[in-house]
Amino acid sequence: MSKQQPDLNRRSLLKAITIGSTAGVAIAATGIKVANATEQSASTSHIKGYQETAHIRSYYDSLRG
Repeated sequence: MSKQQPDLNRRSLLKAITIGSTAGVAIAATGIKVANATEQSASTSHIKGYQETAHIRSYYDSLRG
């Protein structure tokens, strides 16, 4: 019985499809994160400087006591 030679073209194609789909998912996920980050920074851009709120004041009080 003779051994079959592996089909290198087929393996190359399967590797390329796997790598391509993985890269596509990574690019898509990164694009979504960038869009969300831009959207969030635009909505909070009107707040400037340090904002001391009630829960921050209670945290500072717990550190003193």
